[in-house]
Formats: sequence, C-alpha cells, structure tokens
Amino acid sequence: MSSPTIAFVGSDPLQYETMRASLARSPFRLRAFPTPPNDGEADLVIMPVDRLDSSVSMAPPVIAWGPAGLMRWAFLHGCVDYLREPWTADELLLRAEAALSRRPSRFEFPWGTVQWEGDALRTPGGRVTFTRRQSVILRALLRCRGQVIPREALAALLGAGAAGCSRRVDVHISAIRRRIQAVERRAGSFITCVRGQGYMIA
Repeated sequence: MSSPTIAFVGSDPLQYETMRASLARSPFRLRAFPTPPNDGEADLVIMPVDRLDSSVSMAPPVIAWGPAGLMRWAFLHGCVDYLREPWTADELLLRAEAALSRRPSRFEFPWGTVQWEGDALRTPGGRVTFTRRQSVILRALLRCRGQVIPREALAALLGAGAAGCSRRVDVHISAIRRRIQAVERRAGSFITCVRGQGYMIA
C-alpha cells in the first residue's frame, strides 16, 4: 500500500521544504500543489485559511491553518481540522493521522451503500448534491453514526449562535431528508430526531 499523500497548497517554498523534511520519516508523502487538488490526487490537503473558500472541494478533506480568530469560519467552510498559528510539523502529523482515521467514505445500510463524492452522496438510486452547510451536517452525522449529536453541536459546526440555532439546524435536516428521499425512497427519513437531544443516523 502506498503512503498517504498530503497536498500542501501555499506560496511559501521555505515552509514547504521545512515541512517536507520534518515529515520525511512519517507515514505520509508531502507534495506541493499550486491549487487545491481534485479527489484522487491526494488523501488530505493542508492550506492557509485565506485559500479556503466556497470553490474548494472537500474531497479530499482539508486541514486549514491560520489565526485562532478564523477557526470557526474555517470549520463553517468545510475543513475537517484547523491548525492555529504557530504550529509545528509534529502537530500536523498528529492531526493528519486523526483526520484520515475517521474518514470513512462508504456507509452500508439495509437498502444499499452510500458513498461521498465531494459534496455529493452517491446512493443506489442516484447522486444527491448538498449545499456546503448541509454537507457539513451530514458528514458529522455519518462520522458519528449511531450516536446522537446535539442540535447545539451541529449549530456550532455552522457557526450559528445560540439564538435560533435549533430552528436553523432543523431546516437543514429537513432539506437533507428531502434530497435523499427524492432519489432513494427506501432510505426512509434517514436521519432520526431524538426528542430533547438532537439527531442521529442509525
């Protein structure tokens, strides 16, 4: 099996060479990319937070870095982890291992297999696309399958404050259900509401 590839997206060649030397004995291979790579070109992407925007695909997953004040914004825009400056190659290594260990892309259900393809989910009935916020919620629910995630935790992933957070999450959940049921009726409601607690995917 080949070593997982981390794509470095940035404009600082000295930083890249320093990281590459630090990760030389790690299980990862670091490669420089001028722009975010497509799915299949790397297993994980690391980039400065100012390069993270709505045009960036979250497949492969992204670890962003930058000032602490932009952490919430980065998670809202789909990154799987965030390195607060200053950070080290050792910290990147630990976070990269954690990100890849929790990145299942295929999920088995009694009615069939679903698989992530960027911000879309491939189901037996067809491909379902989601908005960025819907994708963030659905990925969190699938990663924690079988566990209830409180509404407040889902709202925090969206950068939502306490006021009105439950309603905002409810609206996104309803939209996710409708999109999945439109192509795969056997999926049922797919996402279960646990009264007084939150949501889960069984």
